[in-house]
Amino acid sequence: MMPPNCCLCDNGIETGHQCELVYFSKTESDRQWYAMAASDKGVTGHPPDCDWFCDLHAETAKSLSSDDLTTALQHLRENESWQLIYIDLFDRDTPPSVQCSGLGFESGFARFWDQILATTEADGRRYPSDYRLSFQSNQGDYSLPRECPELTLIKRHIPSEEKAAQTITRLAIGQAAQMRRGDLLDVEKHLTDHCKQLSRMQT
Repeated sequence: MMPPNCCLCDNGIETGHQCELVYFSKTESDRQWYAMAASDKGVTGHPPDCDWFCDLHAETAKSLSSDDLTTALQHLRENESWQLIYIDLFDRDTPPSVQCSGLGFESGFARFWDQILATTEADGRRYPSDYRLSFQSNQGDYSLPRECPELTLIKRHIPSEEKAAQTITRLAIGQAAQMRRGDLLDVEKHLTDHCKQLSRMQT
């Protein structure tokens, strides 16, 4: 069995992240491997129909678990690659730059929210910087307006780092699911619905 390190990023034993073993649909060669392993013909090693994924990438993998592993990973590379673009608003002459990139909508939205929330004050004031999430597919880029009541509301509901991580994960998983089902309008609607729930909690 391979060590529990995410096959899509650097998270794993060395970074202190827990990884989950996700199983996919078996191919004919996968079934042959299991048959040989069951007959005790010296077959050892990692099963061919599964791999390790970190917390956010596990959600990505599970959304594709009806495919075989090779098909699922190919789908991710072709349809769910992303780049987080950093924009320096203090120095307008500085061109936008790629801060990081990866695979899987969940991890992309998580990186986006992590940076946006870290550069926003509780009263809604934002640092002279901005971010947009760019997708390799034909979707447009995801960003938030500079004056964003939803962002301010979310920021006010984060009293601790632990709560921030939970909020980021919840938003990332929800928006990724909407991205797969629809488009960026559905992603934006998920944010609106999330904030409506926060508002009801206040009353």
